[in-house]
Amino acid sequence: MNTEVSDTFGETLAGDAPDVSVADALAILRRHYGLAGTARPLPGERDHNFHVQTDSQGEFVLKISHPAEEAGFTDFQNKALDHIRAVDPTLPVPSVCKSLEGDAQFTVGIDGSAPRIVRLVTYLPGQLLSRSPTSAAQDRNLGIFLARLGRALRGFFHPAAGSDLLWDIRKVAKTRPMLAHITDPGRRAMVERVIDAFEEHAAPIIPALRAQIVHNDMNSYNVVMDASRPEMVSGILDFGDMIHSPLICDLAIGAVYRWPAAGHPLVSAARFVAGYQSVQPLEDEEIGILFDLIRARLALIANIASWQAERFPAKRDYVLRLITEVWASLERLDGLSSADARRYFLDHSKPE
Repeated sequence: MNTEVSDTFGETLAGDAPDVSVADALAILRRHYGLAGTARPLPGERDHNFHVQTDSQGEFVLKISHPAEEAGFTDFQNKALDHIRAVDPTLPVPSVCKSLEGDAQFTVGIDGSAPRIVRLVTYLPGQLLSRSPTSAAQDRNLGIFLARLGRALRGFFHPAAGSDLLWDIRKVAKTRPMLAHITDPGRRAMVERVIDAFEEHAAPIIPALRAQIVHNDMNSYNVVMDASRPEMVSGILDFGDMIHSPLICDLAIGAVYRWPAAGHPLVSAARFVAGYQSVQPLEDEEIGILFDLIRARLALIANIASWQAERFPAKRDYVLRLITEVWASLERLDGLSSADARRYFLDHSKPE
């Protein structure tokens, strides 16, 4: 393994966490929460999560962190969820559940492993965005939702918000060593061009932009839609990549996953941005680098997924689940200049 990559990206991705069985999960639920029911494993990048259906007390998600996870970072997530619900109670996010001892989180050792942080949050019903039919209304509503989430978080801070995070667009250049894991030379060169463009156009602008704590991961597996009305957002999941970052970076991440089936490659993203701007207008400097940030996020996914697929073969299907769409988007956007993309956003992402 490339030691430079390992040193750069830390322990939570440098080694797999010991497995947690359904029996282990149910035992934790009984002992620490007084709950009984069934538990089903959920896919995850570094933690072990379980969808819990109880006999009479509703549905939950049991979250068992990677042994290398720091207690301050999970506390960050708990406090953020509490803050969002206090500021905007109508915004559908998970609620943090206390243990029988009154704790939002605690540690347990499982089968002799290092202590691991345990949390329980409410389950948000609905259909994953990744499995929902798309529409123009959905694009816009997702943008509105993300802007509302950002507004709910803007008065919140936590010491862990400055963590060195793998999925930080601003540090995409640090993933250059991962280019070695992209076997196709044409694609490797394309990703390198994206990183070069980011360093030239976006990196010098970013330090002067408005910033706050943001969700930082509005991907199509972290958003739940109404099953009967797939244009309506039912909630957002997984606050594990939160960070203090420019608002425009958060918007760019959400825009990445609005990949259109036909037409202009930014048409769906522009509708998403228009919805966002109906709640939170963008500044000229933010719009000016949005395209470079979108491409940087795609490059980040391509590099990290290629590296993880080789490093963790058992998780290959999970980490590569969106790679077809990522490469297709990179290729379609490769023909656009930053100037042309900026003009497109200016012309097509005005709030209605």
